[in-house]
Amino acid sequence: MSNFVHRPLPHRPIGKSPPRITDVYHSVTCRHQVEIEVWPPRAEVRFANDATANPANTQLRFEATIYNSDQGVLWEARDLAGNPGKGSIDAAGLYRAPPKGAIPNGTTEIIIATAREDRMRRAYAWVTLVGVGPAKATVEIRPKHATLYYRTGVNNSYMDDSNKMRQFDAVVRNGSGIIKWLVPNAPPSTGTWFLYETPSNGGSSTITIRAELQADPSVFDEARVHLLNYSWPGL
Repeated sequence: MSNFVHRPLPHRPIGKSPPRITDVYHSVTCRHQVEIEVWPPRAEVRFANDATANPANTQLRFEATIYNSDQGVLWEARDLAGNPGKGSIDAAGLYRAPPKGAIPNGTTEIIIATAREDRMRRAYAWVTLVGVGPAKATVEIRPKHATLYYRTGVNNSYMDDSNKMRQFDAVVRNGSGIIKWLVPNAPPSTGTWFLYETPSNGGSSTITIRAELQADPSVFDEARVHLLNYSWPGL
């Protein structure tokens, strides 16, 4: 004899669907934050117009390595106070030093690389500007020394006129301007050359011939002329 008991299924209203179960999925994307490195971290660059500089040393290319982004960086140069720098840097990271002007030797500028994707992510490098600037203007006179004879007196008549006069030439280097000549017993004159002629007579002496920039007398050069009388035993 069986103990089977029949249990009827719960009654479902005709025409109604079973209740639906909604599945909810959450998707979370994790990314590492953007990081930047700049190389070199420190550098020394010479002023653009430095007299002693190789042109290759007046500029420097900075390289930026950016992690977790493929959008590159923005470059800028600033001074230590955050103002625009004296030098410039292009989109490829090439920094060009400025002319010296009044900028002190040893001035430091900051190179900043900013991530395009996240402007809060930055890296820094330091560049020091060094040099003395352009060469200063100078005047060069030639010849530096000459020995000449007075025109008359003693035995000076035995000396021809080529030994009683000398042409001096002057040139301006690292600049330009009018050259002014200052010669004892001669009125001031200008030009790139001066013909000096000895006085009629006198004793042994040395005079100074000076060539200077008319616009800046502190820029000058000098030559010496030794004045003699010709004397030969028996004459």
